[in-house]
Amino acid sequence: NQGGSMITEKSKDIRQTNIIAARAVADVVRTSLGPRGMDKMIQDQRGKVLITNDGATILKQMSVIHPTAKMLVEISKAQDIEAGDGTTSVVVMAGALLKASQELLNKGIHPAAISDGFSVALEKAKEIIEGMGTPVDLNDREILIQNCVTCLSSKVVSANSDVLAPMAVDAVLKIIDKENDVNVDLNNIKVSMKIGGTVDDSELIDGLCFTNNQVSHFAGGPTRITDGKIGMIQFCMSAPKTDLENNVVVNDYTAMDRILKEEKKYIVNLVKKIVATGCNVLLIQKSILRDSVNDLALHFLAKKGIMVIKDIEREEVSFICKTINAIPVPHIDQFTKDKLGTATMVEEVSAGSGDKKVVKITGCPAQNKTVSILVRGSNQLVLEEAERSLHDALCVVRALVKKRFLVPGGAAVEMEVSQKLQAYSREIFGTDSYCVRQYGECLELIPYTLAENAGLDPISFVTELRNKHIQGHKYDGLNIKRNKIMNMLDDNVVQPLLVSLSALTLATECVRMILKIDDIV
Repeated sequence: NQGGSMITEKSKDIRQTNIIAARAVADVVRTSLGPRGMDKMIQDQRGKVLITNDGATILKQMSVIHPTAKMLVEISKAQDIEAGDGTTSVVVMAGALLKASQELLNKGIHPAAISDGFSVALEKAKEIIEGMGTPVDLNDREILIQNCVTCLSSKVVSANSDVLAPMAVDAVLKIIDKENDVNVDLNNIKVSMKIGGTVDDSELIDGLCFTNNQVSHFAGGPTRITDGKIGMIQFCMSAPKTDLENNVVVNDYTAMDRILKEEKKYIVNLVKKIVATGCNVLLIQKSILRDSVNDLALHFLAKKGIMVIKDIEREEVSFICKTINAIPVPHIDQFTKDKLGTATMVEEVSAGSGDKKVVKITGCPAQNKTVSILVRGSNQLVLEEAERSLHDALCVVRALVKKRFLVPGGAAVEMEVSQKLQAYSREIFGTDSYCVRQYGECLELIPYTLAENAGLDPISFVTELRNKHIQGHKYDGLNIKRNKIMNMLDDNVVQPLLVSLSALTLATECVRMILKIDDIV
C-alpha cells in the first residue's frame, strides 16, 4: 500500500507547514500583548510609517502571503469588528491552540478527533467564562471608565487614559438609550483629528467639528455667530455652466457687460433667497463640476453677515444634518425656513500655532444622538495611534452595551478556564479527554506571555497563579504594574465579557478550520 502512505505523508507535511506558518504570525504579535507589550513600526509600500500596538492593525499592514497565515489576519479582523478590543489576544490564543494541536497530532490522534475535542472544550470554556461574569449597570460610569482604562493600558497613550477613557464612555452613553439598546452605532460618533497640542487637549464636542474646512474670510465675513440658523446646500453659488464644454464668443464690450450683469443678477437672486429664510450660516457641499461658490457670491454673503463654510465632503452631509436637524437642499427653489438646522453657537477657534483653525458648532438640538470627538496630538504618528486607541475604547463600551457583564482582566479568565478544563478532562473519557486537557494547558500561554513581556519570571508567576486558581481564588490575575498576583476585581482591572468570549470562540474556530485542511491545491 505505497500510495496510501504517500498521501498521509503529504497531508501530514501540509498540516505541519500550515501550523508553522500560522504560528509564525502569532509569534509576531505575541510581544505586543499586555500593558508592557512592545509596539510595532510598520512601513508600507509607499514608505508611510505606522506605529501601533493594535493587533488587527499590525496584521492588516503586514503583507502575509501564506494562505493559512491569512486566516489569522482574518480572525483578528473579525475580533476587531465584533468586540473591538483583544485583537492581539485572539491571535496569541490561536497560536497556542495550534501548538497544542501539533502535540496531539504527534501523539497520533486523528485531526478530526482533535477538532471535535476542541469544540467540547470550547463549550465548557464558554460556560466557565459566563460563570465568572459579574453583571454591570450602564449607569455606573466609574465601572465603564475602568474598562476603558484597562483597554488603553497596553496602548502608547496609556498615560492619557484619564482623559480618553471618560471621553469614550461619555460619547457612547450620550448616543444610546441605556435601558433598551443592545448595540451602539459608532457612526454616530465622529472622531476628527488635528495636529497640534497634546493628547490631553482632546475634547468631546457636543455638536460638530470641522478640522479641514475653514470659514471663508473673504470680504470680512463673520467668523462667530450665536444662535445660528444653518442651511446645508448642495447646489453651487456660482454662475451656471452648460453640461458640455462650451465657449462664449463676445464681439463688443456691451455684450460683455451684459454677461457680467446677468451673472451678478443670478447670484444676487440666489443670495436674496437665502437671506429671506433667515439663514445666517451656510454649509456648502463640495462640487466637482464647477466652483461651489465664487468670489462674487462670497462678497454678497459677507455683506449680509452670513458665515460660509465651503467644501464639505459628501460623506459628512448625513452626519451633519442629523446633528443640527437640517435637511440638505439640492436646489435653491426648495430652500425654505423649515430646512434650516439650529445651533446656539458657530465659531472658528484657533487650534495651536499658525493658521490652524477648527470650526465648532455647539448647542445643537437635544433630541438627536450624535457626538463629535476632536483628537489632538503632537505629530501624525501619535495622532493616528490615539485615534485607533480611542476607537478600541469606544468598542469596549459598545461590547458592554451588547452584553452587560464584566470579567476580570490580567489573564485571570484564561487561567481559570485553563485550570477548570484540566479538571474537567479527568471526568470525561476517550480522545476528548486528551484534547480538552491540552486545550486547557495551552491557554496558560496568555499569562505566560503577559509575565514575559513585563520582564518577570514567567514560570514561577504562572505556577503561582495556577496554584491560586486551584485553591479557588478565581478572580486572581497578574497585576503587571505592581509585578504581583492580585485579585483583579478589587484592583479595578476589568474587561467586557464579550471580548474574552469572542476571542476564545474565534481562535478555536480558526484552529479547527486549519486542522481540517489536508491539502493545498
